[in-house]
Amino acid sequence: MTFGLITFDLDHTLWDPTNALIAAERAMFNWISEHSPVTAEFYPPEKFHAYKKDLAAAYPELTGKVSEFRFQLLRRIFLQSGHDSDSARRMAQDAFAAFYQARSTDLILFESVTEVMAELKASYPLIALTNGNADLDIAGHTHLFDRHLKADDYEAKPSPEMFEAALEHAGVESQQALHIGDHPEQDVAAAQAVGMKTLWFHDKQTDWPLADCQPDGEFSHWSQLVQAIKALEGS
Repeated sequence: MTFGLITFDLDHTLWDPTNALIAAERAMFNWISEHSPVTAEFYPPEKFHAYKKDLAAAYPELTGKVSEFRFQLLRRIFLQSGHDSDSARRMAQDAFAAFYQARSTDLILFESVTEVMAELKASYPLIALTNGNADLDIAGHTHLFDRHLKADDYEAKPSPEMFEAALEHAGVESQQALHIGDHPEQDVAAAQAVGMKTLWFHDKQTDWPLADCQPDGEFSHWSQLVQAIKALEGS
C-alpha cells in the first residue's frame, strides 16, 4: 500500500515553538506598555496569565480557538482598564497583531525537516493539521504543504473534524492516510479514531503514555521518517 495522504502536526513536531511564544508574549506586553500604560499597570504579566486561566475555565468552548481566545482576552483587559468598547477592540486587534507576528517568526525547523519534506512532497499530498495558530507565510514554511488546516477554523484536535476535512480535501479514505505528530491524545489517538495510520514523533526519550492504543510506528529524529513511512507501507 502507498499512502494517498500524509498529515502533520506542527508545534513540537516540525519545530519547537517555545522561543517564538516567549518572544510573542514579550512583543504583546511591550505593545500594551507603549500604547496603554494603565492597562500594563492593571494587568502585568502575572495577573494577565492568572486572568487567562480564569477566562479559559469560564469559557472552555473558546480555548480551542487560540486566536479568538487571545483577542477576547486582550479586549477584556483593555475594557477593564478603562477603554471604551471601540478602543478596546482596536487595541486588542493591534496587540494581537504584535503577538502574532512574533509568534510566527523564527520557527526553526528541526534538523532534516527541509530535506525530508521536499522528498515527501514529491510523492504524497501533505496537509498540516494544527491546534496552534502560526502563520506559515510569516514563518516561511508555506511551501512545505499543500494545505494548512488549523483550529481557528475547525474544532481542535482531538476532534475528528480537521482529520476528516483533510481526508475530504485529498479525496482519500482514512485507511489510505497517515498522520504524524508528537501528542499521544491529540495526534495519535485522535487520528487512529478516524481510521488513519499514525507515526509518533518523540524526541524527548519518553515512554508511550496511553494504555488503550499504540502508534503504528515511531521516530525520534527526522532522518528516520522516510524509512518509518516505507515500513508502514510495506506492512
